[in-house]
Amino acid sequence: MAAKEKKETAKKENVEITEKEAEEIAMKSGEGVEKNAKAIKFQEFLVDNNINVFSIESLDDEYKTVIFRSRIETKGQILPMAILIDTSVFTIIRTQVVTGIAGDKQEKIRSYLNELNTKYKIFKYYLRPDGIVYLDVCLPFVDETFDSKMIQLMLSVLVQHLDAVYSEFMAQVWGN
Repeated sequence: MAAKEKKETAKKENVEITEKEAEEIAMKSGEGVEKNAKAIKFQEFLVDNNINVFSIESLDDEYKTVIFRSRIETKGQILPMAILIDTSVFTIIRTQVVTGIAGDKQEKIRSYLNELNTKYKIFKYYLRPDGIVYLDVCLPFVDETFDSKMIQLMLSVLVQHLDAVYSEFMAQVWGN
């Protein structure tokens, strides 16, 4: 149901909501997915396989981006993760690895991230100026070749990778 329909439903039920509130309700419920063929396929895959660990947010942008948010557990830590599916040829699996890297440690961490990026082909780490480190996996898909099972496989590979490197990664972060 689109935001306009949400507002009409609320009006019928004698509940007054603003257009912005109706849009927020629509986004939280994953509406807008229907504008993105790859996101539809992924959502159907999740339903067909009884995978219910994602919240869905549709953005109103030029690429009709749909974000499937979840979490990854590694070494006792819960890391925010999102799959960004849009109408470009790229689908991104993005994991927030750590936040709060102090300015005086950023150069050392950036150097370590470059080593990881050289060593692992599919994974790309980067450090934002605000001290947040993200890990991206970029998968190219056009609508016709989109493969939800490949995303599921890469999530498994991502978890295995984080299990293998997270302790050393955090030692670098905490080290002097």
